[in-house]
Formats: sequence, C-alpha cells, structure tokens
Amino acid sequence: MYEMRADPATADTNEVTWHVMAGIESAGVTLCGRQILTAPYPPAGQNAVSERYCAFCMAAFRAAFGNGLAEDCQS
Repeated sequence: MYEMRADPATADTNEVTWHVMAGIESAGVTLCGRQILTAPYPPAGQNAVSERYCAFCMAAFRAAFGNGLAEDCQS
C-alpha cells in the first residue's frame, strides 16, 4: 500500500498538492522525486483554496500498477 502526503500550500498558490510516497523506506521521497517530511495531511489551520494530485506521482503509480488496480476493485 502506498501513502499519500500533502505538500503544504504556499502563500502565493494557496493550493495543496498530494503526492505518492515512494514506499515505507522512502525517507520522505515521493514518486516524483520531491522530499516531503511533513505529516501525511495538511498542517492544522491551513485552509487551502484547492487540492490537486501530482501528475508525475500519479503517472508513476499508474505505470507501476497498470490495469491491475481496476481488476482488484472488481473482485
């Protein structure tokens, strides 16, 4: 199972980006190569205007698991 972590919003974007962590021993590295050492959820009191998913992390995850995810959901 993979963990998602929020990359904190910045003052200029006010947008939280969710990343997929590279694994249990990832030392805070995401599938797209960013290092996120924060908790797996946005910091308390941070009101992001919007949230999105990192396209690079999602593409790497999709490439690794392919259509197997859809098959698992149907069983």
